[in-house]
Amino acid sequence: MIKKNSIFDYFTNVMVIFGISVIALGIFCVLFGEDAVEVSSIFKLKNDGLAIDTLAQFLMMAFIISGLMWFFFTDRIIKNLAIVFRSILMFICIIVVVAIFAGIFNWFPVDMVMPWVMFFICFFVCATVSVGVSVLKEKSDNRKMQEALDRLKGEDI
Repeated sequence: MIKKNSIFDYFTNVMVIFGISVIALGIFCVLFGEDAVEVSSIFKLKNDGLAIDTLAQFLMMAFIISGLMWFFFTDRIIKNLAIVFRSILMFICIIVVVAIFAGIFNWFPVDMVMPWVMFFICFFVCATVSVGVSVLKEKSDNRKMQEALDRLKGEDI
């Protein structure tokens, strides 16, 4: 059964990405807010939380990332590219978007190495978890589909 994505799937993706981002940012605020206030506009409230403009920026980024996911994983647009290459291209585009946002919104100094190292560590961990969860979900869905097919074959006999 081929599942057609709807606008509701898109908004669900946006909210999941945004929610995970806010949770991660909240943890970072508690852990690093006092120290990072001089380096990043994200932590302008120090340990006290996230500013509305920062939340709006991350919501906008969630919309863009969801759009990139739709673009790279919809067969209507890209038909003959392996999932691995689609994923790599999507992650490269996400890094470019983050770099643009970092420069525009002063998330961190784009000319300093340490913020980039921290970003790439965080991005790698989040991407790894995301890919892992996606693979597990795909395996679970495939197993359920195979079990359903096996039941159907058993009923035909």
